[in-house]
Amino acid sequence: MKNHFIKIFITILCVLLLTGCHKLEETTIIKPNGSGELRMDVGFSAEERANMEKQNGNSQDFCNISQVGPNVTVTEEQRGDETWCITVTQFKDLDELRSLYEQRKGITINRLEISGDEFYYDIDMDTLSEDSNFSTLTDITWSLELPGTPIDHNADQVGENTLIWIPTPKSGVVNLRAESEVPKFRFPSCSAAFIGIGAGLIYWNRQGRKYSLK
Repeated sequence: MKNHFIKIFITILCVLLLTGCHKLEETTIIKPNGSGELRMDVGFSAEERANMEKQNGNSQDFCNISQVGPNVTVTEEQRGDETWCITVTQFKDLDELRSLYEQRKGITINRLEISGDEFYYDIDMDTLSEDSNFSTLTDITWSLELPGTPIDHNADQVGENTLIWIPTPKSGVVNLRAESEVPKFRFPSCSAAFIGIGAGLIYWNRQGRKYSLK
């Protein structure tokens, strides 16, 4: 199943990124358990779309919506005179996210893991090399929703647990780095649980005595 949806993602990705699109808005959402969502919005001008339709003859399914499968959804959206292809992929853990990232040329993963109570994110994006999928872009917005409160990062913008990088196109290798807390649900200690149970029993016992005295 994992390889199946990654292959679908690659197919859609190749069509979108290897055809000279001019805008990319990417958002990665990380949950405390390492699962999450990878959303990729790719924008095309009216001229770019017309040229691609002539080359590929796919005007009826420009964003390859028919290629979708489990864990992947693709939609087409008009924003003014621009056409945006939106791909959303669900991943079950950070290994799957790593696989999705590594399908694209131009991304190097230095660190992507949850260790103890902290999440670590460190990747390099090559915006210049000719063989990089990011070298043809003229506008890049890269967002990351952390599983907890940010501890350290080099993002351009911050909004609560969301970090946003806006790399300058064709500026070389750009480092995207973040570290955050990972909240974990903690069960009450045994002593606290016994105290709570004891207090409840005492309360109900007193209530019972009151009714028996009436």
